[in-house]
Amino acid sequence: MEVNEAETRFIELMGVVSQRNGSPRIYGRIFGLLILTGSSMSLQDITSVLKISKASASTNTRLLSNQGVIRLTTLPGERQDYYELVPNPLIKMTEKASLEMSDIAGQVREAKSYFQEEQADVIHRLAQLESFYTISANVLADISSKLDKLN
Repeated sequence: MEVNEAETRFIELMGVVSQRNGSPRIYGRIFGLLILTGSSMSLQDITSVLKISKASASTNTRLLSNQGVIRLTTLPGERQDYYELVPNPLIKMTEKASLEMSDIAGQVREAKSYFQEEQADVIHRLAQLESFYTISANVLADISSKLDKLN
């Protein structure tokens, strides 16, 4: 598979976006490639198109799989593994982020309980942090719901 200039630019854009969000650039490039193809691709195909090592492709497809946005699949008569986007990957991403924010809010809430009343300033700052994570979780859940309605 060959990619044209527009496709290359999009793939690279997704790599930069990924890197800005703290993930590896190749993670975003693979995600971008799979968005463009809309079909399953073998690890060999991914490495060939993106001109990356098999080890790097394997590591980053595993990360994408752990995030719930791609999945491992097979094709009849083929011995190699293939990767494809899960249905509605953007919904999966926002749902996972919402759950993570909610989990962090709970951990901050628990940590807040360790402090004594005389540490009211610390408790107040932790309450603000808890609110940040709770509100973020709710906003992401709302985004996920709105994305789901678009489908």
